[in-house]
Amino acid sequence: MAVIGEIVSPSSRGYRTTWDGSPKLSVGMAGIKYNLKVGDPCFGWASGDHVEPGVTIRGKERPSPSECALALLACVGNEAKAVSGEAKGDKGVFTGRHAGSDDLVWFDDPTLEKLAIGDKVQIKAHGVGLKIKGYDDIRVNKCSPRLLESMGIEVVDGKLRVPVAAEVPGFLMGSGIGSSTVLETVDYDIQTTDPQAIKKYGLEKLRLGDIVLLKDQLCVNGRGYWKGAMTVGTVIHGSSDYSGHGPGVNPLLSTKDGRLETLIDPDANTALYLGLRDKL
Repeated sequence: MAVIGEIVSPSSRGYRTTWDGSPKLSVGMAGIKYNLKVGDPCFGWASGDHVEPGVTIRGKERPSPSECALALLACVGNEAKAVSGEAKGDKGVFTGRHAGSDDLVWFDDPTLEKLAIGDKVQIKAHGVGLKIKGYDDIRVNKCSPRLLESMGIEVVDGKLRVPVAAEVPGFLMGSGIGSSTVLETVDYDIQTTDPQAIKKYGLEKLRLGDIVLLKDQLCVNGRGYWKGAMTVGTVIHGSSDYSGHGPGVNPLLSTKDGRLETLIDPDANTALYLGLRDKL
């Protein structure tokens, strides 16, 4: 069904204190980003913090964006279309949801040049309630059939084997954990405020759109620790210098019953799966 949002202006909370006590005026959230796309690095953007690739839209029919149809029903990989302004009729792809207020859409470069703040973007929402036949123990979340079918998942000895770009230990999960029983409306962050941990687990290589494994994390009714649980998600926003924060993840698949397994594939990224770029 159709859901809709409006392109919103960039915003900043002003100077904030980073994990090491430094003041920072961060940029990268909301608006239209011309040079920041799914598949680009999570780290290294000048003054960037929680950078959001592509175009940021928000539902407007309720006071809180997280209560809008867009937040609840849009799934990664859904078709997007500009329905007002100079770019009216141009199509893109929904790529994820950040926290309680931002929904992210990819458009090609010619369309980006035509878009304006305030333009409306409609999504063909498809995927809420999706189940994998024979694997009812695996919660599918915010994942379109288009994305699920393109991820190269195989059945091996009764388990679903999913390619991932990186594996993240569960103790690094931070902001957003345990905050809601509704998985669809809120991402949660891989904490990247400890430089030694970033290096040890290779997190400096993370890219926007990467498919990652979150170890010992259960995302079925909310998000939290469960020894042996596995959650596979996609990275939807960039790194952060604020305590407890880092690249944000939208959970896609989760189970505590041992019926998921993963293998490392550096090309496990939604930019390739959804045809948004030819190579990383």
